[in-house]
Amino acid sequence: MRYLFRNLINIALIVMFITPFRAHSEQEHFFKNSSTLGIEFNYQWQSEDGIRELKFLLAHTDIDQLPTSAPAYNPLLAQNYIRRNLLEYAKTIDPKIANILIKRSAGSLNIQVSGKYPDQVNEITATLDKKHEEAEADYLAKNYYVPFKNQMGRLAIKQDHRRYAEESSNHLSGIVLAIKEQINNPNNAREFINFTLNWLQAIPYDTLKNRISSNGSGFAAPQQLLLNNKGDCDSKSTLFLALLKSYNPKLSAQMVFLPNHALVGINLNPNETDAKIIRNYLSYILAEPTGAAQYKLGEIAPSSHMAIRNHQFTTELF
Repeated sequence: MRYLFRNLINIALIVMFITPFRAHSEQEHFFKNSSTLGIEFNYQWQSEDGIRELKFLLAHTDIDQLPTSAPAYNPLLAQNYIRRNLLEYAKTIDPKIANILIKRSAGSLNIQVSGKYPDQVNEITATLDKKHEEAEADYLAKNYYVPFKNQMGRLAIKQDHRRYAEESSNHLSGIVLAIKEQINNPNNAREFINFTLNWLQAIPYDTLKNRISSNGSGFAAPQQLLLNNKGDCDSKSTLFLALLKSYNPKLSAQMVFLPNHALVGINLNPNETDAKIIRNYLSYILAEPTGAAQYKLGEIAPSSHMAIRNHQFTTELF
């Protein structure tokens, strides 16, 4: 037993020495101040290169036009919305032609159409099916949600991360300009990305609940993340993608969904050591905006490496 215990200690020491130390970004100062011009944001954080800082001003008009975080997806509210739309259509049908019954059954809507003429019944049934699909799509769009299939093939509802990023990107130029002023070559995408990652990694982490079981209640849109100075992996990745789109609209990127985690892939020429994925014959270098560990472009957490290697991920093109 002593021999076994001594061997376990030796193995642990070996693992400690061969595992590279990963510095953590630690936010030391965050301050925001509102004036007639807008809101000034001031950040200081500890990086492996020492203290870094970022200051920028966002006009009130830009902040107000950023999409806000939608409430958690509620299947019952969605069902009520769809049912109201179907009932409105049902009112237009003459009872002499067909009777329409719409009731809830086992978490879904049960639609029954009866009438004397089968052709008319079939036509009305097809119309109701179409209106059901349209109402569901309309409800999701109004609340910034989209259907989502995870790496296990399970269908659920998630935030429309791409839409959040696209609609936010036009109002974040103040941040992009401030980052460019902090780096040596503003036209060097890798340099811009690494500074942006380092800043985001230092923003306090807000725990992500399961993307499916939480129905999205943990997500913070870019506006909320900036104002509250905290966000989970989905939230930070969405803000990161919005900033990338503002920096270079032509830059192709992927949001990469792992089990209970999210990161980003960026279509740039990879170095030999860069962690990457291939999508449609294009290389996407992986980036970890989440933190608090400091990872540069092409460096990802061991758990992310394992999930990528085991193909436990799905992607969404931005």
